[in-house]
Amino acid sequence: MVWISLFMLLGLFTKDDVKRKRRFIKAFILLFVLSNSFLINELALLSESKGTENLKSHYGVGLVLGGFSKLDTSIGRTVFYEANDRLMQALHLYHKGVIKKIMISSGSGSIINQKNKEADAVYHYLRDIHIPDSNLIIENKSRNTLENIQFSYQILDSLNYKGDVLIITSAWHLPRTKLCAQDNDADFFACNYISDRKRDYSPMNLLVPSPKAMSNFELLLKEWIGYLIYLVKI
Repeated sequence: MVWISLFMLLGLFTKDDVKRKRRFIKAFILLFVLSNSFLINELALLSESKGTENLKSHYGVGLVLGGFSKLDTSIGRTVFYEANDRLMQALHLYHKGVIKKIMISSGSGSIINQKNKEADAVYHYLRDIHIPDSNLIIENKSRNTLENIQFSYQILDSLNYKGDVLIITSAWHLPRTKLCAQDNDADFFACNYISDRKRDYSPMNLLVPSPKAMSNFELLLKEWIGYLIYLVKI
């Protein structure tokens, strides 16, 4: 997206006709590639993880990684974003008896306002829908995926918890999550897929630019960068 804008701006302010045309062509090629639903879906299929294939029938804790909600102080309630499939699947697993306790891991993503923690907002929401306190564990200090895992397991260790853990997060986020959790004993539940395994070969999908595809590419790009950073860091 930045490169598209850069080529467009350079083209607008370039006096040389040949260079201007080349820059506009580069911008349109990038726009076509990065907004192409079929191509971005192929990238998502390569990037997403299915999680653990043979899940156990029961887990003591379902660890839900944050990044799907916040407390909206203007209306005084918890609001949810697209990745809230993480919580919806956790609730489904909870009511099926697959997980006994729901653990929410997420602090504040804001640099300025550190008071409103996502995990706290989700905790109040879960209480409002009658999930008992005894089945909720909150980790509200983490600021990134690595801290999600580290701080959550520190809490579980402090509770002397020795049972099985199921980490629940988006399929596109799982590769980075697995990297961060490689030293911990856990299974993984993938949800919130952005890919579609049933490929769409229609002209609309193959040729018409899609803002959603550009958004998905940006999401994948951030994950790839995050993965590489953790690969060096861990």
